[in-house]
Amino acid sequence: MPGQDDHNDIVARAQALVDEVQSQLAAGDEFYRSQGLDPEKVRSVLQAQGQATFDTDAEARKAFEADMAAVEQEVREEQARQSFSGAPAGGAAKRPRTMI
Repeated sequence: MPGQDDHNDIVARAQALVDEVQSQLAAGDEFYRSQGLDPEKVRSVLQAQGQATFDTDAEARKAFEADMAAVEQEVREEQARQSFSGAPAGGAAKRPRTMI
């Protein structure tokens, strides 16, 4: 069956990828050990850093959005003040009249 061959091929490729990832993880653990580090401790520290970075990014985005909302509110208020200021719309100087 052609469908069966496709499924077997997909399973074989998936297994090859799993084997490759496991090999890379083992090589990483060996590298940490060669540097005198405990791989489990390194993973826990890296995971904590990743979580801290995620939290910091979320806080920064929230602060940025709050700042942008404040700026937009300030712009709307200034536009409202400008519309009620009563200043003449035209900026051209009036030509002086000759007096008799």
